[in-house]
Amino acid sequence: MTEANKENEGLACGNAHRRRYSLRMLATFFALAFAITWGILVPALAAVPEKSQIFFIILAAFGPLLAAVIAMRAFGGRDGLRSWLRRTLRPRLPVMLYLAGAFLLPIAIGALHFGLYRILGGRPDFSGATPWPLYLAYLVPTALLTGGNEEPGWRGFALPALLERMHPAVATLVLGVIHALWHLPLMARYDTTFAWYLFNILPLTVILNWIYLRSRGSVLPVMLLHAGVNVIGSFLPSPSDVLGGLGTFVALRGAVYWVLAIVILAATRGRLGHGASSGPERGRIATKGRFRPKPGLHSAAWERKRS
Repeated sequence: MTEANKENEGLACGNAHRRRYSLRMLATFFALAFAITWGILVPALAAVPEKSQIFFIILAAFGPLLAAVIAMRAFGGRDGLRSWLRRTLRPRLPVMLYLAGAFLLPIAIGALHFGLYRILGGRPDFSGATPWPLYLAYLVPTALLTGGNEEPGWRGFALPALLERMHPAVATLVLGVIHALWHLPLMARYDTTFAWYLFNILPLTVILNWIYLRSRGSVLPVMLLHAGVNVIGSFLPSPSDVLGGLGTFVALRGAVYWVLAIVILAATRGRLGHGASSGPERGRIATKGRFRPKPGLHSAAWERKRS
């Protein structure tokens, strides 16, 4: 075999195994995300008065982010963590992505929800609605503390790790179910059941994943969108149930999410934009040492060095 053929074979072998996230990394992330969040939430919800629980809920919401940082540092070293943070929090994106995440999509979702509510006989009541000039004052803290701060973990870490192993639609289903399970301790506070929550979170995961993949691997527009859908109901309230109690807030919002999710899945042929030029950057995280990766991380350069 010629030297050129050896090099080509090494490159092919390296590319075949070129994965940024090992299964150990992914398992570590999920275990830590649940352990950190539930370790804070479960005792707090059981022992702390309801009015004082918000502080612990805010702390618990950082579980996926902390889990991603710990897993990336443990398996990728300092260089790997820095590379992941730069990629995940990259701010230089088309302005339209920020506008879509912060304003266009949340307002469209809220308007569709409110429109469906009115069509089904719901009566408008804006007496308790939050004034629109305060929208950013609600959006930004929610993006940073109570919703959007989950996204570096879910979309920035877990989704690309799953996409290395499965079809985007399957990855979305898996992530949606895990994301819903992560919220289990809050079902009573949300005044809903796990089944209804899952009915909402699955199509919302499609929408969030699509925005993430459109954002070239940056989670900033996704953080804004997550926060936007959390707060928009305060500006366009639907205060009563319709259809004899069947048309609850959760049911109507879930229906809107499903319509949008089906449109996105049809338009992208189920891939949500994965594999397009606007998707996440392909490559490896930087690892400790000059050449040798830690177990579970692969390096085409190291494979060539060995050959």
